[in-house]
Amino acid sequence: MPPYVADRPIVMINWTPSALGLVETMLESTGVDTSGLICVGTASRSALDEALADDPHWAQVRYVEAPRPREGAEALSEVLQRIDIADARSIVVLPQRDADEPDAASRVTCVALKLACGDSPLPNTVVEVEDPEAAYEFAGLGVATVFYPGYLRAALLAQACVDLGVFQFVYGLLDGRYRVRLLPVPESIAEGTFLDAAREMEEDADGNPVTVIGVQRATDELVINPGPRSPLSGALGLLTLEES
Repeated sequence: MPPYVADRPIVMINWTPSALGLVETMLESTGVDTSGLICVGTASRSALDEALADDPHWAQVRYVEAPRPREGAEALSEVLQRIDIADARSIVVLPQRDADEPDAASRVTCVALKLACGDSPLPNTVVEVEDPEAAYEFAGLGVATVFYPGYLRAALLAQACVDLGVFQFVYGLLDGRYRVRLLPVPESIAEGTFLDAAREMEEDADGNPVTVIGVQRATDELVINPGPRSPLSGALGLLTLEES
């Protein structure tokens, strides 16, 4: 696929070296460069430079040191404002692995995001939670997707929020268990939005479960997760994921 050229960056928050694989996937699958990927974490830059000196990907990362969520949402929001978080293309909130309650720390992070964005809408934001039962607690914080290990449908949508290349990488790991199909847009939502399609289309005409993951705009234009407010008017079809 062509290299991804970022007009706005992807930002990963609560990043640690344990998530270096995610950085490698971003860089190799999407072609982002240092202007397109920002990692925000609590470790010092000097400590990371020493620990990751031999990793070729580390030199390509723009790293920003930030206070821990337990220090309060306002302190974190000040750092996020300095990197113009409201202009991010997508935000990925990772669990703070060494926190006593990682999901609670992630909620503080999301509050900080809202403070940093002010009157601007929150960019597409994906949150990984440790406890599936905590997912509902992020309602009202402007989060687009909450996912957790084992929750395949949400995890795929979360990756699609970031970039098509990352989605393709995750989809490839499914080893043929799933397939992508193009289905017609139901007449009932033809003038609706992508959010309407995601909410209403849970089965195909034969009653098989499907997950809407994108839109076909033209004969040669497929858009993965165009955003919840993206209109369906003029769409030629809906890209869906189903078991093969």
